[in-house]
Amino acid sequence: MLGLDHRGILPALAAVAGLALAPTALATSAPLSLAQLTDASDYIVRATVGETYVETDERGYHWTRVQLEVTAVVKGPADTDALQLDVMGGFLGDQGTLSWYSPRFDTGEDVLVFAERLDSGLLVPTGLEQGKLTVRIDPDNGREMLVQFKPSSPEKPYDHRFIPHPPVGKRVYLNDMVELVKARMAAGWDGQPIPGKSPERLLEMHPGAEVVR
Repeated sequence: MLGLDHRGILPALAAVAGLALAPTALATSAPLSLAQLTDASDYIVRATVGETYVETDERGYHWTRVQLEVTAVVKGPADTDALQLDVMGGFLGDQGTLSWYSPRFDTGEDVLVFAERLDSGLLVPTGLEQGKLTVRIDPDNGREMLVQFKPSSPEKPYDHRFIPHPPVGKRVYLNDMVELVKARMAAGWDGQPIPGKSPERLLEMHPGAEVVR
């Protein structure tokens, strides 16, 4: 199962002046399996991170807009060459919104992204931080591997060049992941519920499927 352990992460910085806490109802932070990530995503793409900038919505929450230059489409329209990803959290001057579950992005970063379209129209990482993996080169064999890294604090600077490599026995490779995703797409959604995704939305995404009651 892909997913970071969120136990013990509490919104302790909520009292810091000038900060707001990101609402958690926008998407689920519950651990999702690769099958669930695949089924719940409208897009699965490999991309290079371009420009990122922060905007404030009408409620005062800050969003980081991430421009993705798509280099390969695994799921979604084949002609997709660019996407804007909406990520809760960010800072404008001394004002900002903290989100412990949102992934961080860095210009020039090579990523594999699972993304879902919300009813609001926003395109967000599926399963929050679970929907973003960084592509790195395994120094031991030269293969492209995937790294899911969570910075210790959302307000600290993030530089993808210094993400630590996973232990040798726990490395996941890009080609292997893509093959598993394609196999799941071919099999289709199994009708089982997915945290944060309504049955109606899943049926819309997977015509002909049946909900398991």
